[in-house]
Amino acid sequence: MTDQELKAHCNQWGYWCFSKRYFAPPVPQNILAQLQPRARAPKEPDGPLDADMAFFNMAIHGMAEEDQEGAICFSLYYFHGFRPVKAMAAALNIGTRTFYDRMDRFSRRAHKMAARIKAVHLAHTAVEKREPVEAD
Repeated sequence: MTDQELKAHCNQWGYWCFSKRYFAPPVPQNILAQLQPRARAPKEPDGPLDADMAFFNMAIHGMAEEDQEGAICFSLYYFHGFRPVKAMAAALNIGTRTFYDRMDRFSRRAHKMAARIKAVHLAHTAVEKREPVEAD
């Protein structure tokens, strides 16, 4: 997977999480935004049902404890969609390049772990072939 494909996959994960209330509810609005009249009724987007996205989500949450700095950078960028990166890096007391490096390293490791989780899952849920039983 190229870097561009991986970034697109991570952006799809962010959209997928936003569309799944069980996995990640939307960030609540502040009090001033709640007082404003709405132009239309709020409707959550319906994300695609992708089994690979669930494995990627498991990998991200599993790795968050191991690599907290990378997880913070990854979630701020892809899940919360905070921009600009320069402001986030300054708030974390790191450089912009360090922010991108942590985020990219975390996403590559999460993608590899998702493939491993999927392989283990498929190995444990595979249906064994059995000999047919003959009726008397």
